Formats: sequence, C-alpha cells, structure tokens
Amino acid sequence: MSLDDPTRQQIDSLVKSNDVMLFMKGNRDAPQCGFSATVIQILDTLVPEYATADVLSDPGLRDGIKEYSSWPTIPQLYIKGEFVGGCDIIQEMFGSGELLETLGIQVDPNARPEIQIDEKAAAALRDAVAGAEADGRELHLMIDAQFGAQLAMAPRSPSDIELVAGGIAILIDPLSASRADGLSIEAVETPRGTGFKIENPNAPGNSPDSSPDAAGDA
Repeated sequence: MSLDDPTRQQIDSLVKSNDVMLFMKGNRDAPQCGFSATVIQILDTLVPEYATADVLSDPGLRDGIKEYSSWPTIPQLYIKGEFVGGCDIIQEMFGSGELLETLGIQVDPNARPEIQIDEKAAAALRDAVAGAEADGRELHLMIDAQFGAQLAMAPRSPSDIELVAGGIAILIDPLSASRADGLSIEAVETPRGTGFKIENPNAPGNSPDSSPDAAGDA
C-alpha cells in the first residue's frame, strides 16, 4: 500500500512537532499490546512528557507509518525527528544507556543518595528479601520521571548501584538515584497487611508518594 500525501503530512507533523513521538497500539494510559506497554514503561521511567498516536484508531496511519519508516512493526519511536526503532531496539538501548544519551538525559553514575528506612519497614523488607533470594531476585527501588516510586524484587543488572539503608541492601539504577536523595520509607498498615509509604523531597511540590503495597509484593 502506497503512502498517500495526507497521511505523510500527518506523520511529518507529528514527528517534527514532538521531541519524543511514539506510534503505538492504544495510548499511554491504556496500551493495547505488550510491546507498546513495554515501551510506555521505559519512556515513563525516563521522561515526564511525550506524545503518542494510536494506530488502532486510524488504519491509514497504521499502514502509513510502516512505509514512512520502512519498519514493519508497531510500536515505533521517534526522537527529535529521527526514527529510533521498535520495542526490541528500545529495550536494548535502555539497557545499555544509549537511550538516555539519545534523549539528552545526563546521569551521574557515581550518585549515592541518602535514603532513610524506619525499623518496621526494614523488618518487613528483610522478610521480603529473604523470600526472593532463592531465585536470584534482589530489592530494587525505582523512581520514574514523574517521581512515582516503586519497590520491587528483580535480578541485579550491571548498572545498578547498591545502597544500604536501615541495614537493608537496596539496588537502584543511576537515573533513579539522581531522583532519590533524602527519600524515606516508612511502614504502614493496609487492609492487605504491612505496606510502605515513600516520601521523596525531590518530587514536584514535595508531595509524598504513597505506595501501600504489601511487603510480599515489594
């Protein structure tokens, strides 16, 4: 199918008017395929704002973007007018740090933020860590571009920075580390059991981010 002029102009306008432009299935709040969801998760980690276009709502756009880029699959990411690639390439670039460079994000690889954990939270996290060690997972702290914080168990990656707070080893990626200095973690009781309240003084407006997940979900 040839790319007609109106569709080409539509794509040109989207690519040139947005520094970060993602053609995807669904939208940022509701991705409609796993590959689109993966790219959204990566971009949410890196940048607070970016544009998306839902190819499912426009068949002409869905076919046209493939011819425009000479790339056969969706999603497709453009940064500053240049085609970057699809999901696999974006994942590789994110893992290597190349995507940060392409986006112009500067990160201090030697950042060592100060983090405070109260005794009750430390005890709950210690139990969670003990339950995950057998399959090679360790405690990670991640902070996205909107300063949403998440505790999770995952394998260690080469770029992770190891911190110790409240007697607990925490792994944090360099970008999250640049957003975490002064962060505190407190235990809170929820209907599902003990969870965690995370307060980050670096968040816009210094508003606390509460994460009341149970310790077993950390």
